[in-house]
Amino acid sequence: MTISHVTDLELTAEQAHAAVTATATAELVAALRSLEARELTNGRGYIVIRCPDDLALDDAKRLLLSVSRLLGTVMPQDYLGEQIREVRDRGADITTSRSARYSDTRFGGHLHTDGMHRPGHIPDYFTLFCHRAAVHGGDSVFVHVDDIVDRLRSQVDVLKQDFHFDSRDTSGIGPRTVRRPVLEPVNGAIRINYIRQYIESGHAEDGVPPLTDEQVRALDAVDAVLGDTSLHRHARLRQGDLMVIDNRRLVHGRTDFVDSDDPGNRRLLLRTWIDAR
Repeated sequence: MTISHVTDLELTAEQAHAAVTATATAELVAALRSLEARELTNGRGYIVIRCPDDLALDDAKRLLLSVSRLLGTVMPQDYLGEQIREVRDRGADITTSRSARYSDTRFGGHLHTDGMHRPGHIPDYFTLFCHRAAVHGGDSVFVHVDDIVDRLRSQVDVLKQDFHFDSRDTSGIGPRTVRRPVLEPVNGAIRINYIRQYIESGHAEDGVPPLTDEQVRALDAVDAVLGDTSLHRHARLRQGDLMVIDNRRLVHGRTDFVDSDDPGNRRLLLRTWIDAR
């Protein structure tokens, strides 16, 4: 397994300070737009920006919001309007708790896309800022939608039909499920919306039809492709790395990780969702 340590852009201390104070320079804006065109929408599907590794948490959040806003509109990640999600192990298990989210666990697997369980526009991009890395593991894993579609020729039509995704909402504000296809034609290309556990729990809701045998076979085929490690690309974030990922072209996950015994040194990533329209 090859693990990439990619750096597409390295922020100087002055550029980082400008981003923290929301006064990003024209040079930084131009560099981001160039990377977006070359790698996010046409290349590997993600970019990595190297930032200072000693930022205080509040400054890291301000920098992340500033960079995210240069790429589009920052989207809420829950029904209460949370813009920055702290991705850390909260001891959760998405297979046993309806309110649990994958980002609240330390487990790997469960390759997925973000935000497909919420109504409205799906995030075009999402970011991950590594404020603290794990002791071991926690590497990002990606599979490109083109590789998935190439292996799923006989199931594509089924996967273009609507499925019910569990909204994971416990606020009482949102719907219980959101209907979306797994494979979605967008501007002549195929985009993907996926996390198997949310589909299964969505179709277990009262009043929602159960998955058909044909749908189950199609989802099994998706999982078989995602389980093919020859298609996996791995990337490791270091403290201070900011990754921007194309959420519509890459299915992502991570490897299991081992945290520090010291609560103050445990793995902490910061995430935003971006509407790039």
